[in-house]
Amino acid sequence: MKKLIALAVAALPMAAMADVTLYGNIEASIENGKSLAYSGGAKKSTTRIDDTGSLIGFKGSENLGNGLKAIWQVEQGLNIDGTTGNGSGNGYNNTWATRDSFVGLTGNFGTVRLGKLSSYLNSDMEKYDAWIYGAGVNGATWTTANTLDGRFDNAIRYDSPNLNGFKFAAQYGFDEKRNSATNGNRSNQATWSLGAGYENAGYYVDAGYVAYQDTDATGSKDSNYWRLEGGYNANNLLVALAYGQSKLYDSVAVDAKKTKEAALTVGYTMGALTPKFTYAHVWDTKTNGVKADDGINQYVIGVDYALSKRTTAYTSFGYVKHDNIIVAGTDERKERTLAVGVQHKF
Repeated sequence: MKKLIALAVAALPMAAMADVTLYGNIEASIENGKSLAYSGGAKKSTTRIDDTGSLIGFKGSENLGNGLKAIWQVEQGLNIDGTTGNGSGNGYNNTWATRDSFVGLTGNFGTVRLGKLSSYLNSDMEKYDAWIYGAGVNGATWTTANTLDGRFDNAIRYDSPNLNGFKFAAQYGFDEKRNSATNGNRSNQATWSLGAGYENAGYYVDAGYVAYQDTDATGSKDSNYWRLEGGYNANNLLVALAYGQSKLYDSVAVDAKKTKEAALTVGYTMGALTPKFTYAHVWDTKTNGVKADDGINQYVIGVDYALSKRTTAYTSFGYVKHDNIIVAGTDERKERTLAVGVQHKF
């Protein structure tokens, strides 16, 4: 009897954890090249071991009846190379819940979540950036997707159900500080985004918009960014096109900096091999109608090799040509990264 009771008690935590899923991926690469994101900038060639986006997550759900479920998730970025913060390939600081973490409800009406949440641009788009990479330029590093798509703190997000291939989402991130701007007025630096998409027979189109309120020095002008994507992703073929525009203020800016960008990615899977190519272009920025000579052309080529359904080895090479000089006191205008890496999902 005592043994039976002990076994029953031991089984209780397993029963309580029955709806919890542990998931994630571990990935890293060896890289050589010159990148502005590397320590020391693009002055000298550097060899690195980079964590390119490892993460671990826990998620679960509870059936509440009548088609309604409670859902939750806690997701954390990792640094398996031992480097954290700005020096790491993925920028994580080894703090908890650095990625999408939330609690919410889902049902026939759609899904509502509260927590730290990705914008639609980050969670449902970016098919053109089909690369595994860290701090190097062997991915679409110079498109605004890497700086503005992101995740919102203190956010609420609604996602519609799938409506015959159509979906949409709306999100708002609260400013809980409401600091005073330079003019003494109380700013409201909230963030919000909208997104919508349609997919049918492999063809897809997505549009996303994100706004950052009161980002200028006076706390009265908003920054924004939008991007349109479309293409085909089925039958082993990926063709992805993207075009975006941004209007950005910073804490000392009087006029907005305006940027336009575009990218094309093509990939095709042949057995275990998936060769890919990306071209991205960022036009010269404009401030108050005046162009800056800071345009960018980027090329990335590489191949993924599926060792199994969960493990991928890859090699990629990225090259960036800047119109302007990127290292003061030199004539340096180029960045490059050659990488070989492995990704394992669990």
